[in-house]
Amino acid sequence: MSEPVPVAAIDANVIIRYILRNDERLYALAEAILVAVDAGKVRVLCDPVILSEVVFVLTKTYEMPREEVAGGLIDILSSPGFLVPNKAHYLRALALLGTTVAHFGDACACAAALDETEGRLYSFDRKLSRVEGVTRLERVWRTD
Repeated sequence: MSEPVPVAAIDANVIIRYILRNDERLYALAEAILVAVDAGKVRVLCDPVILSEVVFVLTKTYEMPREEVAGGLIDILSSPGFLVPNKAHYLRALALLGTTVAHFGDACACAAALDETEGRLYSFDRKLSRVEGVTRLERVWRTD
């Protein structure tokens, strides 16, 4: 019987250095971790707040296009050894970020609406009305 694959939490800086490749030493360390994850040698647990931090730092501090950020994160999250609570939800949010929604928080709200509420979303952000399948609500939704 084989040993269970160990799990360790992962911090934003590992993901950021891997995507940016702007520090040779830290990129090499990050790459080794993520290659081991992809190979099934280790598993990492990523808190959704960490994903938010990564998106914020890459898009705001480093001014990376959100499409590139979303694509890079989708590639990383797609590894079976990269564990995120409600992973499918965050993959959907990243896909929205990469296409139609400008902010990760809004993308997460839209993904929640699409996944859990038949697309209904309370929001005053009119731009979210353009997200396919989302029905933006500004007033109390009536059931009678």
